[in-house]
Amino acid sequence: MKPDTKLAGAIVKVGNGRGFIIEADNQRFIITAAHCLPHLPPCHAASHTEERTYRDLIGPLGESAPTVWAECLFADPVGDIAVLGSPDDQDLYDEAIIFETLMNKAPTLRIGEVENESEAWLLTLDGRWTQCAIKHGGGRALWIENAEEPILDGMSGSPILNDESSAIGVVSTGGGPNPRLTHCLPSWVLR
Repeated sequence: MKPDTKLAGAIVKVGNGRGFIIEADNQRFIITAAHCLPHLPPCHAASHTEERTYRDLIGPLGESAPTVWAECLFADPVGDIAVLGSPDDQDLYDEAIIFETLMNKAPTLRIGEVENESEAWLLTLDGRWTQCAIKHGGGRALWIENAEEPILDGMSGSPILNDESSAIGVVSTGGGPNPRLTHCLPSWVLR
């Protein structure tokens, strides 16, 4: 079934790409393709907040330039997936409030599972839901086939929705593979 047009409100601009809002443990996060980040954060737990925080990275779709800050909470450059959250509300109080305001205005998407071969939906650059076929072969990647509309630069980070309008993957332009959410995200996001 074609997704409700209101669900497009859960999709935000992330740099030159997109991301989408989910909720886990009463917190809202943005899922995106890791290559939508301007750079990857350091790969150690002792990194500083400012090394993981991106200024002017997020914004509503349709606005010319992103103006909202976000902190990278998880990134997998091999799987091409990242999770963004609010900036540190102690050091960046005003930026955290702006992030939370954007998140609370938007609907959220649920994370779902996908059969090996099934129909799915993508949001085009002009805001229309278009149908495609998905295959995964049991692995971490989804392959998009027979898309009604071309997958273009700027669509990276968009959700791939199943027929229940649940996000099952992330668009990675360039022909894939596209990260399969239930196999690529950390467990704390899937709760």
